[in-house]
Amino acid sequence: MPAGRGDACEPCYWTRTCRKRITIGQAGITTQALSEAFGEFGEWLIRTTGPHKAALKINHFFSFFLEIDQAWSRIPSYSELLHHFGAEGLRRVRLLMRWLHEEQGVEPDHQAKKIDSEKRRIKACLRSMPSASLSEKALHAYWQQLETRIEAGKTSHTSARLALRAAAALLLATDREGQRLPQQGDVDNYLQAVPGQAASVTGFTNFLNRQHATTLAPRVDVKRARKRRKETLARTLMTMARCADQGEAWREAWIVAAMEYFHDTKVTQKMLRQQTVERTTDGIQVVMSDVTYWLPLDIEC
Repeated sequence: MPAGRGDACEPCYWTRTCRKRITIGQAGITTQALSEAFGEFGEWLIRTTGPHKAALKINHFFSFFLEIDQAWSRIPSYSELLHHFGAEGLRRVRLLMRWLHEEQGVEPDHQAKKIDSEKRRIKACLRSMPSASLSEKALHAYWQQLETRIEAGKTSHTSARLALRAAAALLLATDREGQRLPQQGDVDNYLQAVPGQAASVTGFTNFLNRQHATTLAPRVDVKRARKRRKETLARTLMTMARCADQGEAWREAWIVAAMEYFHDTKVTQKMLRQQTVERTTDGIQVVMSDVTYWLPLDIEC
């Protein structure tokens, strides 16, 4: 027996400790059915995770049961739990949610969970503006328009969140203090840095045009954007060339970047695994759609 354990082996000691903590927790739950459910969950936790981990974690889950007891005096539905705790709160008690699903028949609603996560991100985006600033007012007004479109079924929470995030990024790039709204030069500078955001920011520029009688237009200088992309890819390849660990994952990442840099061809690692890739004496050959592309295995730094 380990020192200090008396006549109990290690598993028995932690099982006994966990059950003591379960009993103490049950005394603090006013609803009989929930008190019994906490005991059942505790025994399930011992079986599922082992007595040591269960003993260390049980008090964390007790606080969740206590809040359920105070809010409902019963085991609530998934939608009620999601509304009360939020998706992030439920993620902190994954084991308990698993028990509720497996033993109590509480069915998770993945779509509702996704929407709740999107709402949380939207709130964070709205809080990113300086308080009581011109940009904050503009972003909140834009969100009201997006929210109306969501309610009318014309857009999703995900699309609205992406549009709102692009608007917030443009506003912050225009003026960190939030005292000035974007002008055409601000839009051009923003899209010069992130040309891929042209579509996402269009809704916001259209909104500003209607609200403030401006004539903003998201314009991307294709040649400049391509040059910036080439520079980024060159830096990526030079950094990778200095990497000591050049295993399979490195090779796939190298081919993805090199295909775009040398051949202006975008591929993903998933696409790459479906193509013919061969090592040659002086590089790599990739065969795609009956076209053979040669790539170096190193570049001059």
